[in-house]
Amino acid sequence: MSRKLGRIMSSSRMVSFVAFLAATLAWVLNMPALFTVSLLALAASAVLYLSDKYKESKKKRAS
Repeated sequence: MSRKLGRIMSSSRMVSFVAFLAATLAWVLNMPALFTVSLLALAASAVLYLSDKYKESKKKRAS
């Protein structure tokens, strides 16, 4: 399952998708704590994305 999911979504995309859904739900239901956690998850997905890009560029330079 994880191999198939890896072809469709990277980990940062999956985290940002779940965080976006949670943030939308928190906004609709007026839940500020969940909204804050969702924003933190979005920031974490940005960090994952940037680290993936850095590792990818590092591999390209090595080869």
